[in-house]
Amino acid sequence: MKILLDDQAARIRIVENPELGYYELRLDQEIAGTLDYRDVDDRRVFGLTEIRSDLRGRGLATLLIRTVFDDLDTRGAQVTNYCPAIDRYLRKHPEHRRLIDSVQPGMSDRNALARAGTSDSRLDAALRSEHARLHDLAAVPRSNLSAPHHRRHGADMFTAYAAQHLAASAEVLLHQARNWPSDEVSGYLGNLRRLEQSLRVLKGRQYGDKRYLDLGHDEVWAVIDRLLAEHEQLESMVAVRIAADSDRDALAVLAEDLLTSQDNSPTRTHPNSPHVGVPGRIARRMWRFADSTADDLEGRVVPARYRRHPKHDSAFSHYLRGSQIDDEAADERL
Repeated sequence: MKILLDDQAARIRIVENPELGYYELRLDQEIAGTLDYRDVDDRRVFGLTEIRSDLRGRGLATLLIRTVFDDLDTRGAQVTNYCPAIDRYLRKHPEHRRLIDSVQPGMSDRNALARAGTSDSRLDAALRSEHARLHDLAAVPRSNLSAPHHRRHGADMFTAYAAQHLAASAEVLLHQARNWPSDEVSGYLGNLRRLEQSLRVLKGRQYGDKRYLDLGHDEVWAVIDRLLAEHEQLESMVAVRIAADSDRDALAVLAEDLLTSQDNSPTRTHPNSPHVGVPGRIARRMWRFADSTADDLEGRVVPARYRRHPKHDSAFSHYLRGSQIDDEAADERL
């Protein structure tokens, strides 16, 4: 393990644990917080920063993130980030934003979407960002070299995020295609259902569902990779068709709707449920509630971009909802 910080006066030590794939912040020789990561190609991909609940509010998350980024800066590393806490940190510390990989930054950068050029709509940029994130999240559970507990955690994160993306695609993109000829929509919808089923198989196999244990690891992933590549191609074609009938402002609204819908979509796949029309919207709302309850019972964490509500983002409303306040001091309260 590599020691990044050893503050004996504060009794804080931060170390990198490459065997387990996370950084540890230790207080009084006990683990007080972690920041998990994995290396994909030449990038360090960050997942989630977690601080022990009884130690939050002391700025430990900020200290952990700053120490890690200072170390990566000296090494000239490139970073892909999927951690909301790191995203907030980078807003206040732009000197570290140069470490974020420009091609695969991770969490969708609203400024990057806003700067999309004339040949690149915000919808195109949003879809490319989401496709890149899916590939990043798939890297660990796909690899036979990953430790079993890393594969299980990675599969959980990948299937959750993919489920949300597919549900949002049905909510937003298929809704735009509702008046298209049926043969133009059926291929996309069929792929979406098959991909959802393959993700269900992956999660079931990972957790010992006897219906899928006879399927090999490589066999399952070969199907997922094929369907995912097909999905990206079909989704890009749908986006092109939508762009032909929409102006740039409308495409920007669709991009925002897609990302917002994704954050509010079910975290598990439901291939046999309705996907289109009013029945589809009702099914997604019901499954979102059921999946959130199941996630809480399992202790499952699905990182999501935080978006400020334009009218109701008060401290009291956050208190009632139990949601996080995204202001300048948010990272200090972690």
